[in-house]
Amino acid sequence: MSRARPASALTALLLGLTLAAPAAAQGPAACGQFRVEWNRGELSPTSSKLEGFVYNESRCAVTDVRLHVVAVDTEGRPVGETLGWVFGDILAGARGYFVVPLTTTPAADYRVNVISFDEVSGGGGSV
Repeated sequence: MSRARPASALTALLLGLTLAAPAAAQGPAACGQFRVEWNRGELSPTSSKLEGFVYNESRCAVTDVRLHVVAVDTEGRPVGETLGWVFGDILAGARGYFVVPLTTTPAADYRVNVISFDEVSGGGGSV
């Protein structure tokens, strides 16, 4: 019987940690919660661009925000890709501007995702 108690205590501890984890995850947004809005435009008479904003919906200021742009055809298949950057820092709850020249012919649609960033500060702002 003395062996059953430590195993039961360990099981209860692990179960408690497992159940507590989702509650902690429901708090304020951590660094890296982004929303992207963009429009296609003309960069020059012979080339196009995507331009828009990355909204920082976290509680951290970020910088060096890197974007991955995937051009897709009418069936959603990738036909090209490129990388871009957001200009400057993005404070918590704010937005940052970007322009990405398109290297391929215009596609039916684009997917724009944040693939990396650096944290400037944590916690100081509100969303």
